[in-house]
Amino acid sequence: METKEQFKNRLKNEGRWNDFIQYREKLKAGGHDAKSAWAKARQKFQPVSDGASLAENNSDDDTILPAGDTVCMDNFCDKPPVTARAVVQWVFDHIDIADVKPEDAPSAGAWSFLQRVRTYPDLLKEFYRTIWAKMLPTRSEIEAREKFEDDGREQLHLIEQIQRARDKANGG
Repeated sequence: METKEQFKNRLKNEGRWNDFIQYREKLKAGGHDAKSAWAKARQKFQPVSDGASLAENNSDDDTILPAGDTVCMDNFCDKPPVTARAVVQWVFDHIDIADVKPEDAPSAGAWSFLQRVRTYPDLLKEFYRTIWAKMLPTRSEIEAREKFEDDGREQLHLIEQIQRARDKANGG
């Protein structure tokens, strides 16, 4: 996490420091103490992976995504149900894909999850740290798969096919 000084410098470089100050003061005027107003304002001005800013969301409700990110259920009504594993894999595959559209998502939940992971840096970290990590095979699972990768099954199948062809050719 960036220090207060790094945060301030980033916002100044982005030309958003005054916006941050205005929002913080609005929170203080609304009854927040200085510390909580600063923390809430800082959360709203975090950088996101696509270069956009949470501050561009003019809503004071942090649970609502920017207007362009909401979609109608009609986009998903004809889609078959998907597993949680499929949703996580789809989100992982599309985190940094700029031109992905809601209709590309396997479900409404997958689209919503992708938008939130892209918007909230802490959720992105948590996604990689816990959710995606649980999807990866363990060392013992990898070793178990490797035992069967070259156990000769494919070659035995080919030998059987050749023997059947030979027997057929010999009239057997």
